[in-house]
Amino acid sequence: MSGLSSHKGKLTALDLGNNSISARGAFYVAEYIKKSKSLVWISLYMNDIGDEGAEKIADALKQNRSITNVDLGGNDIHAKGVSEIAQVLKDNSVIAALELGYNPIGPDGAKALAEVLKFHGNVKDLNLGWCQIGASGVEYIADTLKYNSTIQSLDLRANGLRDEGAICLARSLKVVNEALTSLNLGFNEIRDEGAFAIAQALKANEDVRLVSLNLMNNFLTKLGQSAITDARDHVYEMTEKELTIVF
Repeated sequence: MSGLSSHKGKLTALDLGNNSISARGAFYVAEYIKKSKSLVWISLYMNDIGDEGAEKIADALKQNRSITNVDLGGNDIHAKGVSEIAQVLKDNSVIAALELGYNPIGPDGAKALAEVLKFHGNVKDLNLGWCQIGASGVEYIADTLKYNSTIQSLDLRANGLRDEGAICLARSLKVVNEALTSLNLGFNEIRDEGAFAIAQALKANEDVRLVSLNLMNNFLTKLGQSAITDARDHVYEMTEKELTIVF
């Protein structure tokens, strides 16, 4: 970071993934972020920075207005750390892509993030795969989708949502959302009941914007799959839009 700070060129992308930086190293990265006016993309993927490191990065992002893409995946960040990241988004219209996958943020972390994103920020791509959110946590995200007008792509893979979580999301899919076009619900132990709810929601919303729905590696039988494909065909008949489904 010391070397980059004295670098005369304009660095736009910085990938520090898989370097065992830890919270201590995150401090130096944060100091660089505060000073940089050219950096657009930064990845700290798999560095075990924890909540302490997340707080340092959050503080730095509050002072930066150039970074649009932030990857903090796989850093052992819990609810406390993600709450600090969420606060950044309250007054930031620059960050458009946020990767938080493989962090155990749990339901409380999902709540903190969802409450801010409901009416704030400009996040378009939000990745929350493998975050231990569960059905109770996805309720907050589902509620946010009723109001948020920026999120285009939402990744919720492997969060143990099950039918209960799928039904929560289905209620939100019934509401007109001008932004959401891609939803990934793979690896969530969703069965036919959840699939039926999603299918009914797609049929009920004549203005659905979804063009991609990923349901791979769930527990759907042919009945559940058939309900989803029927809904896809209905969407095409009503809107002439192709909805890609992955089982």
